Amino acid sequence: MIIQLPNGRIIECSVELYLSLSDIEIQELNGLGISYTKECGNPFYNLYNTKVPIEFIKDMDEEYEPKLYEIDPIEKIEDSEFLPDDT
Repeated sequence: MIIQLPNGRIIECSVELYLSLSDIEIQELNGLGISYTKECGNPFYNLYNTKVPIEFIKDMDEEYEPKLYEIDPIEKIEDSEFLPDDT
């Protein structure tokens, strides 16, 4: 389990250990030194450590479908697949 402290640093511990801590002990975790904690800059950086091939990115760009608010209202009216509630 990863716990983020109020000072922005993180520590790792088991769920059992965390549940056994009292409120005072949890507050005292903020006083841990740098050697016992880790810096957490961006929690989503390199999350899955995978690279997406460029071909997939190009396919995604070609299959773009505009949002309803991006379509001209006249175009919506002229299209037979649109329902009156879509405008």
